[in-house]
Amino acid sequence: MKKKFKMENLDCANCARKMADGINKIEGCISCNINFMAQKITIEAEEADFARVLGEAEKVVKNIHSNTRIVEA
Repeated sequence: MKKKFKMENLDCANCARKMADGINKIEGCISCNINFMAQKITIEAEEADFARVLGEAEKVVKNIHSNTRIVEA
């Protein structure tokens, strides 16, 4: 399952790269791509694992930049 989300308050391309790298290390995450210019994130994971992977991805984002959020597109 692959889903796209908007990102709020993402103001640093380097932070976006760090976030994507961290999310890609989450067990169950097949792929993660963050488009800094479009302020979008794409996460791919198995359907059964998706909610857990998304929750852990939100934690990774908060740890790197506390004001940035993943929101429904």
